[in-house]
Amino acid sequence: MAVTVEKRLETVNNRAAAGPGKWGELAGGVYTLWRKHMKKFSRSVMEIGGTLFSPILWMLLFGLSMGGMVRGIADFTPSVNYIAYITPGLMLLTCLTAAILGGTTLLMERTSGIIKEYLIAPIPRLAVLLGTMSSSLTKALLQAIVIIVLGLLLGSGLNLNPLAFIGGMGILLIYTLGFVGIAAAAASKARGMESYHALIGVLNLPVLFLSNALYPLEKMPPVLAALAYLNPTTYAVDATRHLFYGAKIEIGLWLDIPVLLVFMGLCLWLGFRTFQKSVANPA
Repeated sequence: MAVTVEKRLETVNNRAAAGPGKWGELAGGVYTLWRKHMKKFSRSVMEIGGTLFSPILWMLLFGLSMGGMVRGIADFTPSVNYIAYITPGLMLLTCLTAAILGGTTLLMERTSGIIKEYLIAPIPRLAVLLGTMSSSLTKALLQAIVIIVLGLLLGSGLNLNPLAFIGGMGILLIYTLGFVGIAAAAASKARGMESYHALIGVLNLPVLFLSNALYPLEKMPPVLAALAYLNPTTYAVDATRHLFYGAKIEIGLWLDIPVLLVFMGLCLWLGFRTFQKSVANPA
């Protein structure tokens, strides 16, 4: 399989040679690796189902069963029901899971030696990382759309303003890229699957519960609320809940967007730097 991928990368590189130099080589390499990962994903029922299982379970069991028991939500957001209230957080949880799985793919290819064969191919080294990152991002956005559709089926409604929807998808993209960078850094640093999951696999529940994904910030104990403001998920939930469903905003887009952009920039820088070090000094 690795030889086949290497041949594909070489073919793409030859085609790109007629294009704009190094940029053509980079784009060709990224596209080839993105296509490889997406084909594998489309054929993996377990990966698709595993990523969507947790958010769907949360929506069906927690959203439908507990919605009527959670006090204060209706008073805080009278314009949306509880399903609409929790759907943004579950979308972000799906994006986070997709980012972690992308890091798993990068780690498996690094430890099995496939990354070294990619590096032999006539493509820029950066294309190897960007190919994995772009496929993780694509998977995350596709699965987030599935969560939106499921929410609609359960009565969440949706803001019909196309600009608001595009803005919401942009927030999902920025948030996912941040965690894609974290996952890439962890996968480039870890020596095995166990250490990788020890570094990053515990993010899911803290990221969900230490945010405003399930309840308003003003209803949280002061200590938890203070921790929630350190969580980028809080700002992403605030923005997407308002953009997708027109819910009352708790923080403000004027702060949500800059915080998420800084988070994304720092995490991508960390991911690129760690990957470059791992390639330059392989264990």
